[in-house]
Amino acid sequence: MSSSPGAESGNGGSGNPVSGNREPAPRGRGDANPALQLAQPPGRCSDAAFWPFWAGFGGAMRLWFRLRAENRPPLRGACVLAANHVSYLDPLLLGAVVPRRIVYLMTETVWRSRAMGWFYRWNRTIPLAVRTANRDAMRAARSVLQQGRLLGIFPEGGLSRDGGLLLGNPGAVALVLQEGVPIVPVGIVGAEQALPVGARWPRPRKITIRFGQPITAEELSALSQDRRVRLQLATKKIMAAIAELCGKDTRERELERLRPAPR
Repeated sequence: MSSSPGAESGNGGSGNPVSGNREPAPRGRGDANPALQLAQPPGRCSDAAFWPFWAGFGGAMRLWFRLRAENRPPLRGACVLAANHVSYLDPLLLGAVVPRRIVYLMTETVWRSRAMGWFYRWNRTIPLAVRTANRDAMRAARSVLQQGRLLGIFPEGGLSRDGGLLLGNPGAVALVLQEGVPIVPVGIVGAEQALPVGARWPRPRKITIRFGQPITAEELSALSQDRRVRLQLATKKIMAAIAELCGKDTRERELERLRPAPR
């Protein structure tokens, strides 16, 4: 799912370097919690196998989907990529254009897939339970950021069935506010045509990954003094940035248009 042989250095793109200014945390040892184990940095053997795979897979994606990235900033240190989610291809596409390994938060149902489960575990993807609290998963995600690494989230909390944006989930945004790292909005355009929900094989359609300007934790914290209101406004701000990159309206705006006018 994502990164370059210079793993934590990041490269190329326009704009200023994005950095959470964190010192990498030391590796933990002997932690029996599966989620926290997945949060540990990959070993040398894993990296040695990953980078040839990344180069070959990324090249194939560029050929098949005419995949290209727009305005990707240099991603350095701890930060969060927040993207729309319209296809099961999304984490693979995002990983193919970012020269660092990305640790994703992913629903447990997909994470346990018979066909792809091994791949998600190899890439240290952190599973999220659908009906229970995710304290361990959030602890693991915080650990990833404290190590100065790159975290990928889909703040809608689910896969869009119609290609439009869903309502933003404040849970993932709360993590960003708590850790004080920048968040980079990302718009994935065309993936829903390449592999729509229900399709079995990807089609050769053009896909573009658009990166927005990084949003700092200070910008989000300044939205309100009230924690709950701040979280709601921060979620709306991030979703609005993603919507602009995708050329779509947020679900909040669509719902507002459907509300009857006051009499």
